[in-house]
Amino acid sequence: MKHFFYILFFLISGLAVSQNPYYHSIDKSSGLPSNSVYDIFQDSKGFMWFATGNGLCRYDGNTFKTFSADFQTSKSGSCIKEDLYGRIWYENFDGYLYYVEKGKLKTLTQTASAGYFPYGIINNKLFAIKSGNLYIYNLKTLKAEKKISLEYSELGTTFCDGTTFFILGKTLNEFNEQGRKTTTSLPQNTKNFEAPVLQGSAEGLIIASKYSNIYHLYKNGVFTKKKLPFSANFIQNIASIENKHWLCTTKGVFRLNTKTNEYKAFFKRDNISYVFMDNQKNYWVSTITEGLFFIENFDTKLYELTPRPIVFAASGSNLFIGSEKDELWKMDLYTDAISPIYKGNSNHSINQLTYDSKNNQFFFTSSKFKNLKGNLRYELKVSIKDISRIDSKYCSYAATGISGIFGVNNNEKSEWDAVFNKNKALTKPNFNQAYLLKNHNGKSTAYNPANKTIYYATNNGLIAYSLKGSKEIKYNNKSIYLTKLKYFNSLLYAVSSNEKVYTIDRFNNVKPYVFPKSILIPKMLQNEKFGRIDLENNSLFLFSDQAIYEVNLVTNRFRKIINLTQDIEITDLALINNIIYLASAKGIIVKEVNRYKAPIQPQLSINGLLAGEKSFSPDSIPTLSYNQNDIKINFSLLSFIPNEKYDVYYKINDSKWNPLDPDNRSLILSSLSPGKYTVSLKIGPENKKLTVQEIEFIIKKPFWLNPIVVILASALFIFLLFSYYKKQIQKIEKRNQMQLDKINLEKNLNQSKLKAVKSQMNPHFFYNALNTIQSYILSNDKKQAVNYLSKFSNLTRTILEMTEKEAITVSEEVKTLRLYLDIEKARFEDDFEYEITVKDNVDSENIKIPSMLLQPYVENAVKHGLLHKEGKKLLQISFEKINDDLKISIDDNGIGRKKSAELNAVKNKNHRSFATNAIQNRVDLLNQFTQKNITFSYIDKISADDQPEGTTVIFTIPITQ
Repeated sequence: MKHFFYILFFLISGLAVSQNPYYHSIDKSSGLPSNSVYDIFQDSKGFMWFATGNGLCRYDGNTFKTFSADFQTSKSGSCIKEDLYGRIWYENFDGYLYYVEKGKLKTLTQTASAGYFPYGIINNKLFAIKSGNLYIYNLKTLKAEKKISLEYSELGTTFCDGTTFFILGKTLNEFNEQGRKTTTSLPQNTKNFEAPVLQGSAEGLIIASKYSNIYHLYKNGVFTKKKLPFSANFIQNIASIENKHWLCTTKGVFRLNTKTNEYKAFFKRDNISYVFMDNQKNYWVSTITEGLFFIENFDTKLYELTPRPIVFAASGSNLFIGSEKDELWKMDLYTDAISPIYKGNSNHSINQLTYDSKNNQFFFTSSKFKNLKGNLRYELKVSIKDISRIDSKYCSYAATGISGIFGVNNNEKSEWDAVFNKNKALTKPNFNQAYLLKNHNGKSTAYNPANKTIYYATNNGLIAYSLKGSKEIKYNNKSIYLTKLKYFNSLLYAVSSNEKVYTIDRFNNVKPYVFPKSILIPKMLQNEKFGRIDLENNSLFLFSDQAIYEVNLVTNRFRKIINLTQDIEITDLALINNIIYLASAKGIIVKEVNRYKAPIQPQLSINGLLAGEKSFSPDSIPTLSYNQNDIKINFSLLSFIPNEKYDVYYKINDSKWNPLDPDNRSLILSSLSPGKYTVSLKIGPENKKLTVQEIEFIIKKPFWLNPIVVILASALFIFLLFSYYKKQIQKIEKRNQMQLDKINLEKNLNQSKLKAVKSQMNPHFFYNALNTIQSYILSNDKKQAVNYLSKFSNLTRTILEMTEKEAITVSEEVKTLRLYLDIEKARFEDDFEYEITVKDNVDSENIKIPSMLLQPYVENAVKHGLLHKEGKKLLQISFEKINDDLKISIDDNGIGRKKSAELNAVKNKNHRSFATNAIQNRVDLLNQFTQKNITFSYIDKISADDQPEGTTVIFTIPITQ
């Protein structure tokens, strides 16, 4: 009954297999503008161009750039070509022509379209069907030079092979570069020419019908009828590559050899629009719905399997495959036929698969650990991660929780029997195992026969178990955490959880793995991290995020096996008879070791220069201004193999070569000084002489660095410096003069003050004062004598103190005046009175006036105005604040200035009043020194009968506190 179910499984198995070349998908998720691609082209620089459903785009292997404009009638199109001037042309399906020049899409000035008829380019001429006419344009001027009328019956489709422009309708018309026409009649059965597709080849012009299996070869005016060896549903396009013709249909592409009539079909599930081979021998297949298929090598096969393969085990001519759905398959390596072996019910991935060829049995782990020998013998709830052969009797295993060894052939004898019997498991689950490590999560295991030691990579470190016992192997005295162990030639190769590769020798020395010195490793790969390793035959395989690399441990040959992309996840590999089998997300990839395509050095192309916010093409860079010195040079590495990395170097002028980030596609130079620059870029190590791309530009000096401007500026600077120097000298001289003037002013002021003091304390005043004191003493009026003497001494002291001050308060001035007037009053009879009045608005304690200013005027009033007056004598002094000024009035009712002057002239011809010049001089000096405007004036009082009645002196002093 069980056999019946297996047979039934084989019949209804969901295993789906199709064979295609291994390819990388390039679609909208990769940056392609649209998944509908109609044409492919490579320009003279090496850029790839695609006509998509969303317009024309350019691809450099890294980024896409789409060219579109508002003036386009539609974006979808085909027929990409390049003219002699480097312009890229294409035609939209409305029949309008557009071209890319200097990075911008432009339109050809053209008449109304007659529909989509592919244009042609022959040298300097462009041929295009417009409004039922054939126009021949001069590509230099982009103007139509010739117009050839056509009959409607002549219009079917067009094709240009670079020397002849073909128009196929009811006849075949050929036009040469000058527009001369040759007409050839078609064979009688014109049904084979309905909806024609044209393509040039070495055998002549291929003419096929979209709906017929009959096609023709046309050469030298002769049609040769041929029949396709297959049934094509709908032929959309034809491509001729290296003497083979690719017929693109809605159900795949057929590669046809017209000489032998042999063919092969590819991508039968896809709607193919075109096939193209670039200058690096890579193939590009465009589709209507799936974007692009990039094929690096047609010899690399892809067996698309559903469900996907996960793990391999090999034996002889068979490759055993564990799938993601708990299934086992067998692939016959001679016929490439794939057949099912086992289907489980868990739907769980098979992550460990070991084939025991001697006993023809499988050990594999999905949701459980299983043993299959013809039939499923057992399945146990044990999570075994890895198995390694010890000898003909035992295998080691690493599992979650417990690791150890198990027997596969009880009839054999082994030196490990004692270890097995000592640790044999007696409880279930039981698969004839012995527990060597408990409470360890085993991840991988390997056996080294050189030291007869089993190694276990666990969550607690690396454990070595020999016939004598176990111990932990450390690296730099620290535990090392490994995820995979592989054995070759007395060495263990291991990869750690931090993605580093190590070796463990027979003496348990752990060392980081170092590439052999004979291998030239790219600089960017020297620090690469490897998350996985595998070891097949003599080769160590290193898995990085970007690629898988092979190191032949015997020959030291190093090479890249495959580049990895997001859609290609490799979970396992096998090397059998010089063929590498890779388990991927798409299926099984098969690469023949001896058919590796030699690596091709990519092209480096400088795309343009960005200075500030302005961009320039490399061949049209003007002289840049001094402030356009932040430079960005954009370049492309024209390598289309996914995830291919290259070392890029640059240098400026004659400096040394500097490396760039391999992922960078621009060089940024900031704040460059004025001058001429040659920036060089190249691919490859700095010690290799490879093709160098250069871009030159000049940054002008700012106008102020022009020699004439520098001379003028220098002269101006010297002039300004001299002027400044001269001005500073003048300022110093002026300051010195001011200091000198100030000293002189202070000297004069002090002299005027001294004169005032002298006038106050002149000998005559002292004589009179002492006589008065003597008279009081003689008259025995001791009280008056003491009082007078006290006032005299106070006045003397006050005057001496005032000589030390520049200014005194009003109260101090009033006090001094009272002392002076009291002393003077004693010289008169009782007919002399004086009044000193300080108004309420005067702050006498804080308002200050120049010292020794009023006294001379009061003295003049007493001595020259009142002394000679008969009768009552009155002197009035008042202090009043008016606005911000202090008004001081000294008023007497004496004989007046005129009469006083007459009397003085009679008594002493040489006498000059102190007030005449000394007072005026002191006021002027005070005004100069204090920068204030002190004014004084005289009022001569006159009676009604013109008689003098005294004098009033008025001072106006700006108030200072």
